[in-house]
Amino acid sequence: MATYREMHEIGSDPARVRTLALSLLNLAETAENVFSEWELTFLRSMAEQADATLALSRKQRKQMKDSLLVEEARLALRDFRLTTLQAEKLLEIRDATMLYRDVGGISVRKLINQCHLSRFELHGDDEQFIDQLWRSGVGELRRNDLARLKRCSVQLGELEEYM
Repeated sequence: MATYREMHEIGSDPARVRTLALSLLNLAETAENVFSEWELTFLRSMAEQADATLALSRKQRKQMKDSLLVEEARLALRDFRLTTLQAEKLLEIRDATMLYRDVGGISVRKLINQCHLSRFELHGDDEQFIDQLWRSGVGELRRNDLARLKRCSVQLGELEEYM
């Protein structure tokens, strides 16, 4: 989880926001179903907002302050700042894309293998989920899939609840 300091630093730096948003959008192009539609819209908005701020020179800002167009005047007068909630959401999206290799010192691959042996005791789609992970041979998972694997592992007795 991001600290307040990190949220404040990224929230006031349009170059970092643009770089992070664009890198996450590039990830969305290469991997399937990484982000929801709302998250993609949010990332595009953050990149555009940072681009607009970075594109202005001092001279342009000065000229735009007296503009009759309200949006131009606001852009020129406003210093780039994300709200705490925007910065938190941007960093939360970033954290959700990180790949994890182990859970409490147990490798993800080993945990998948252990769960695959007793997958028939799982309810609903969890059996198919474990089977799909096992067949794919993955050794790293993103946060949402890792949370589901942990839940299944606790259900099967392969992990303790506190892990």
